[in-house]
Amino acid sequence: MPERRIVVIEPEGPREWYQPLEVFGEVEFFSPAGTIGPKLARELARGSEAVIITSSCGFSAEDMDDLPTLRIIAKCGGKPSSVDVDAATGRGIAVTYVPGANSSTVAEFTVMLILDCLRRFPFISTSIGKGLDRNTTDMFGRELLGKTVGLIGFGAVGKEVARRLAGFDCRVEVHDPFYEPDGSEPEYLAFRGSLDEVLPGLDVLSLHCNLSGSTQGMIGDRELKMMKPSAGVINTARAQLVDELALEAALREKRLAFAALDVFTVEPPGPDHPLIDLENVILTPHLASWTPEALYREVRGAVDSVIALFRGEEIPGLINPGFRAFRRGG
Repeated sequence: MPERRIVVIEPEGPREWYQPLEVFGEVEFFSPAGTIGPKLARELARGSEAVIITSSCGFSAEDMDDLPTLRIIAKCGGKPSSVDVDAATGRGIAVTYVPGANSSTVAEFTVMLILDCLRRFPFISTSIGKGLDRNTTDMFGRELLGKTVGLIGFGAVGKEVARRLAGFDCRVEVHDPFYEPDGSEPEYLAFRGSLDEVLPGLDVLSLHCNLSGSTQGMIGDRELKMMKPSAGVINTARAQLVDELALEAALREKRLAFAALDVFTVEPPGPDHPLIDLENVILTPHLASWTPEALYREVRGAVDSVIALFRGEEIPGLINPGFRAFRRGG
């Protein structure tokens, strides 16, 4: 019987982390330069039974039709936004993610960005080199104490952000149509039924929801105009949640005080990104979860899901249990 082929595209961390897979087949690693388009993804995955991917790689129904041996797509970290899960189900392909692997890591990063924006850290951190000081220049920042932070999305990351904000004595308002409060939530949390209820009173808007048809472009010109000029936007979730052109206009026209973005429509963003010259904007290259601790949890979770499939065991992080009705051989 030929040995199974297990493909890892854009491996995170050292190869030793993937060593447990070697018992089940030949493990191949690929680190392509540049964007991983459909053609390249199919080429790399062809003949494999398992593929481990990151957020920069995806598979469509057409891709899967061209990969008849594929049995599992294991995503390191959060749920994949570029894998057609319904198509995978109908073709007997399991799709997995690693819930909670980077939740605390992203939450820490989010709170750091909130504080940096309120205290104008991008500006004040360069002031000494420019010969500026607090007596000659407006370097006032603002405290988080008493401010209102709005969290859009109350999943794993949103909950971790809320928990960390508790120590800052600020108010936290939450909008998540898929979360039903049960009365056990702490007093400093207030739940709102719509974005329109949340936006006008916020000092900070922080996004923590998945990308879907209903959330794509959810923060556009209309929504930004509802916010106070002293407020700002933090996005460590998905770039497509925000209309980037509307955000740029709001910042340049001073209808919004600040923004911090860790995700972009085109990644990595180039030096010509339209917001790169603004002192009230923080841009980071999609690294909110980029710590060795979080990466290890992400990789280990994906590896464990592949092993569970090959062993016929319960698969951790399985998104589409219905795949079993169409299960492929092996």
